[in-house]
Amino acid sequence: MMFIFISCEAVNICLILKTLKSNIPFFRCFEYSNIGFYFSAITPSSSGGQPAQVYYMKRDKIPIVESSITIFFIVYVYQIAMILVGIIMSLLRFSEAVYFIGKLRYLFIYGIVMNTGAIFIFFSLMYSKKLAPSIATFILKAGNKLGLIKKVEETKNKFDESLKSYHKKAMILKAHPLLFFKILFVTIIQMLALNSIPYLVYCSMGYKAKGILDMITCQSLLTISVSAVPLPGAEGVTQGGFLQIFDAYFPQNMLTYAMLIHRVISFYIPLLLSFMIYIFTHIRTTKQSVRGDIREGKQN
Repeated sequence: MMFIFISCEAVNICLILKTLKSNIPFFRCFEYSNIGFYFSAITPSSSGGQPAQVYYMKRDKIPIVESSITIFFIVYVYQIAMILVGIIMSLLRFSEAVYFIGKLRYLFIYGIVMNTGAIFIFFSLMYSKKLAPSIATFILKAGNKLGLIKKVEETKNKFDESLKSYHKKAMILKAHPLLFFKILFVTIIQMLALNSIPYLVYCSMGYKAKGILDMITCQSLLTISVSAVPLPGAEGVTQGGFLQIFDAYFPQNMLTYAMLIHRVISFYIPLLLSFMIYIFTHIRTTKQSVRGDIREGKQN
């Protein structure tokens, strides 16, 4: 399921870059997906994943404008899919949703507010002609006052050119409405793969009393609730939420074991594997950079 989860993001990266006229092999996109998972897992609020992906795409000669709009679009649709799956599962299993909210009411409200806010922010950053320039201007002024940016006008002109190109790429995606539904479909599969793991752990321990939809509903709402918690990998909150919610499914003496198995499968093993792929990608791109420098040196 975690392989499907990471592969779905790789598929989405390929689909968007192809729309932007950059045909990147799937395995290369799979590398970027793993890099995103690794750095998201070790940074608060998953804030490090997207910059790391953009950085390694740049090392593979993908323009920053294309890589950034690709990642923004994926995160934007991911937030929508996460909430949509939660709503659909809650409608299918309303009693389970009520049970969950009764247990983790405030964490759930926090997750809904933060993730809904993120949807509007990412939408505005992609399509608004005013928000991104306003943020850039604020950063330039702050950098100038702190002494970090000296040539303000020159830097501003570069920002403006990049923003024009960025907005142009965003309009290309907007002109392909079918792309949104393709990405949404793949992302829903991604969310279902992630949220089905507790049920598979449940079955692997020999239990059959509860249905898959019941447990996917609870895990879907838990995913929404903890996704915006400002801790690396939502560490601690995820485990605590699992123990709170799934005590109705697992016997009390097996609940902690189930939580540990779930966490190892859904977080620690993928973290280790994605770290290995990140190291491979870093070595590969470094060698490419060195070879490129050597070629340039010979030409000069």
